[in-house]
Amino acid sequence: MAAKSQSPKSAKDKLQDAIRSLGTTMGLNNAFTKFLELTATALGAVLDPVNAKERNQQYEDAQKGLKPDEISEFARMTALMWLSVLEYKEEPEDILGDIYHSLRLNNEWNGQFFTPDHVARLMAKLSNPVSESDSDEGYVTINEPTCGSGTMVIACIWEMKKRGFDYRNKAFFVAQDIDIRCVWMAYIQLTLYQIPAVVIHSNTLTMEAWSYWYTPNATPYLMDHMKPQGNETEVAG
Repeated sequence: MAAKSQSPKSAKDKLQDAIRSLGTTMGLNNAFTKFLELTATALGAVLDPVNAKERNQQYEDAQKGLKPDEISEFARMTALMWLSVLEYKEEPEDILGDIYHSLRLNNEWNGQFFTPDHVARLMAKLSNPVSESDSDEGYVTINEPTCGSGTMVIACIWEMKKRGFDYRNKAFFVAQDIDIRCVWMAYIQLTLYQIPAVVIHSNTLTMEAWSYWYTPNATPYLMDHMKPQGNETEVAG
């Protein structure tokens, strides 16, 4: 009797396997964190409408000390991340948060736990204030002060899609977190899911902010609401 052929692995599974593989030589947490840093800064260097030059320098700095084959493997991971988002574009979910938990990295990240997609979707369904008619009433702005991997924002646009709301042209998200690794996770996913947003590396309680990460889809909103602040840019209220 012929053995059943296994279904091909998803891009998400391939990404997780690649992180595990590289983790055998450089440590699992280091491999995952470096992947986040390189992917976030690479995307920002090309797509951030405000801080592209700074992100490019950060990307070059992040590559220092890496071997050529490691740089190549991280680039492949970035491509797999993009392919993963394409797999979930109709039903957006927190890809990186799920990988983080599958890799059991919470002990390395001070016990951080990210809200599961099904819980985040329920919360979005119960609290989401938009309807299709709201598309004609200007921008809806939503703030997530402790965004983690971006789970709640992703769940919110999942619910907006269900309601027929044009979130790409009529919504803007402000996501904040004190952990730069969470900022990178959220920025990668919100950028690739084409969500209009700024992810801010900040302390929500003290109002201290260190960096702003703009997705390319934020540009239309920023043209009407942007004001300069030092070397960065602050979203006007």
